[in-house]
Amino acid sequence: MSTLVVYFSFDGNTKFIAEIIAKTMNADIIELKTSKQYPTEGFSKYFWGGKSVIFGDKPKLINDHIDLNPYETILIGTPVWAGSYTPPIKSFIHQYELQGKRIALFASHAGGGAEKCFAKLKVTS
Repeated sequence: MSTLVVYFSFDGNTKFIAEIIAKTMNADIIELKTSKQYPTEGFSKYFWGGKSVIFGDKPKLINDHIDLNPYETILIGTPVWAGSYTPPIKSFIHQYELQGKRIALFASHAGGGAEKCFAKLKVTS
């Protein structure tokens, strides 16, 4: 069985980390894409990102269906928004069956809050 790195990146930082992890582990890699476009500048960037987390948004993923059957281990990467993981990761977790998989998490952030992010991310096996 092999390893998959699944991530959402907003400013490219999580993508950078995901690519290094995938290369180091010889893993497949998939970037989650959504139909929702988030503002990229100014106050609205933080407002809409935070609002999306607080209200529990689950944006539609526009990736082709991801077949998780070949993967024993899945690494999930996210930026930290409002002290939590991003809505696209929430969509992924709710849309795909992760039970029985080995899960590892990684986050990128420009400030505090990563420990809160992982405390909120409940993936059970």
